Amino acid sequence: MSQRITLVTGASRRIGRAIAEACLTRGERVVAHRRSADSVPEPFCAPVLEWCWDMNEPLPALPEADITDVVLSASLFERGYAWGALGAADGGPGRIEEERERLQRHLRVNLLAPWELVVSLHARRPLRSVVMLLDTYLDRSFAGHSAYQVSRAAGAGMVRALAAELSPCRVNAVAPGTVLPSVRDPAERAEQEDAIAARTVLGRMGSVEDVVEAVLYLRDAPYVTGEILRVDGGRFKV
Repeated sequence: MSQRITLVTGASRRIGRAIAEACLTRGERVVAHRRSADSVPEPFCAPVLEWCWDMNEPLPALPEADITDVVLSASLFERGYAWGALGAADGGPGRIEEERERLQRHLRVNLLAPWELVVSLHARRPLRSVVMLLDTYLDRSFAGHSAYQVSRAAGAGMVRALAAELSPCRVNAVAPGTVLPSVRDPAERAEQEDAIAARTVLGRMGSVEDVVEAVLYLRDAPYVTGEILRVDGGRFKV
């Protein structure tokens, strides 16, 4: 494994793209995954090996390149119903079926697809490291996002399980807080960032670069495995 080739899922945008770019600037080779072959991402800073897979679908043929490291940054997030409301008067079979389908989608993209990809790649040629992007809310509940939270909590368990199963391949995770605003209006964005900063020990919002640095640290740390590193400014310490 003299040549490092890192597969980054969700590499066409946001944090996944930043991770891919960071690897490229180090002179490494990158397999850049995106969901759809029809989408055309902005050019990267260096050539990449492209691979497409809609993670809601069964795993297609694996990338031809001999992958050494995997960064799992693609995920599914959508607002749902609070599970506590499922038994309420306005619930019923229709609501339960809708929530079941939502949970299945989240588990497919956030748990089953990453597991299938990593295990298949490792069976073909042993991996050196795997880093998964989770969420700082992975072990905390808040109404309206039940399916997402369940899938992320399960992902934490998968990280620890694969660390044992795939050793000496190292398997870790980064659990970021909010580092990208969810609104575009400048005034609303500033208000959102101030609210997030007020809930952290460090008193500020993080950046995409903070997450990228954590990912690369865990990817390269030779004696760290089965760990989940929160990058949230101490959000749950206050």
